[in-house]
Amino acid sequence: MATIYINNSDEPVEVSIKRFRKEVEKENILKELKDRQYYRKPSLIRKQEAIKLEKRKKRRDRKRSIGS
Repeated sequence: MATIYINNSDEPVEVSIKRFRKEVEKENILKELKDRQYYRKPSLIRKQEAIKLEKRKKRRDRKRSIGS
């Protein structure tokens, strides 16, 4: 959970909001929220991960063949 503490009363609100946004981004809260927005069956998640892995392998192989 993203928590920030206001260091002093002289700190502008904008700076505090900026620190909070960075903390939220660092903890990937928005990404997780988007992932949980809709239910996905575990089998579908595994299938999508396998497709991503396949694409990464193909991309890596293409880079190796170009570099040789």
